[in-house]
Amino acid sequence: MENENTVELDLGSFDLTPDWAKKDAGVSVGKNIAGDKPRDAAPRERRDGRPQQPKPFKADGRSRREGPARRPAPFARRPEAPVAALDVKVLPDTKALGTIIRKIQQDSHAYKLKDLAYFFLDNPSSVLLRVTPKDRGAVKFHQCKACSFAAADEEAIAEHAVAAHLGDYYKAKEIECEPPKGTFTCVARCGLSGVLLGPPNVHEFNSIVKEMIATRYPGMSEADYRAKIEMVRDAETIEEWRKGATKKTVYVEAGAADGEGEQLTREQAESRFRRTMMRQLFSEPKVLMVGAEAALKSPWADLRRAARAALDQERRSPGAMCFALRGAFHHRKMHFFRANDSRGPEFVTSVELRKFDAAHAIPELAKVAQFIAENPCRPQAVIAQDPETAKHLDWLVSTGHVVAFTNGVYSAVEDFPKYGPEWQKKTLSQKKEVAADETPAELAE
Repeated sequence: MENENTVELDLGSFDLTPDWAKKDAGVSVGKNIAGDKPRDAAPRERRDGRPQQPKPFKADGRSRREGPARRPAPFARRPEAPVAALDVKVLPDTKALGTIIRKIQQDSHAYKLKDLAYFFLDNPSSVLLRVTPKDRGAVKFHQCKACSFAAADEEAIAEHAVAAHLGDYYKAKEIECEPPKGTFTCVARCGLSGVLLGPPNVHEFNSIVKEMIATRYPGMSEADYRAKIEMVRDAETIEEWRKGATKKTVYVEAGAADGEGEQLTREQAESRFRRTMMRQLFSEPKVLMVGAEAALKSPWADLRRAARAALDQERRSPGAMCFALRGAFHHRKMHFFRANDSRGPEFVTSVELRKFDAAHAIPELAKVAQFIAENPCRPQAVIAQDPETAKHLDWLVSTGHVVAFTNGVYSAVEDFPKYGPEWQKKTLSQKKEVAADETPAELAE
């Protein structure tokens, strides 16, 4: 029998492997490959924090102390950055929730609510986080309207807007230009890519550096990148740069026809973008709604930590996600029941369950329903081994007279339909298994 915790939703685009739940393989440190202590290892410290002094020996082999060991000077603790206290509520993403609802509505199976909750939690792209500051007014949210990127300060959201959305408003194009004239004694070369940037004394040099950072190394500060630049003074390299400097990149407004529109350097395009369009791209919500995937990758450390803690808590006990799903399914007029007993697993189905009335049914349907009632948690292969019986089984399921679970087993409709290995261990072990070759005969009588 299949694992009761397995639910196959076959949604295609969802990756069922949660990146945020993966753990990097740890590497043990402190020993060499053979596990031996290095020869030049520093003296070990005692439990009280003092370094363990080597013990000198007398001629008779007995050890002695040579004065008290000196206590190491106390070190100053590095002050920790203040952490924003954020309250995070885990919710299903609206688009993913719609996909799940349509999936449930398309068949008559009963889905375990906790399985559905874990399906969302295993896919950060299908989880939405509702973030509020625990101390009202302590944190001011800034959020990009285009992609939901969130930050706690305006400069961070501005840098994001330039890096992620400048290209939506200004398009880069390469144009022909005259080769540079004059005498040059050196050219700058990018130490990371080997690209020749040009002489540092030309007017465009700063713009070239900023464009390299923005297009190739967006995560690097300008100071760090400039530290990687090297100056080359040989005549061959200078001439190589001169011959290759017959094209340059300019920026024009998106939507401008070819050959039209003002040509700007990247620096000019960024300046105009910040001045005229940036304020339209972000908002300052009191409540932050952000996708879990974006939150886990956010450069805002406080948001990352709060998001991971909330998701880890939900993985341990998905109460908030189950509560949200229950409300959404109720709104769509779906039906709930618990299996085995009043504290058993909760299920949701699009079909309203109703007990089968054998007195008003044809004998063939009654036999199938009776067999399921007497042999709960049986797979279809045992219940229906001929097309006619399979058709009766499908009808009973579609009308809500038989419960079809997503793990492939069937049970009769009761106050608490029987489900899972827990019930089977208690009940079926006390009964003789029905042989598969006897089943068709019983149903055919």
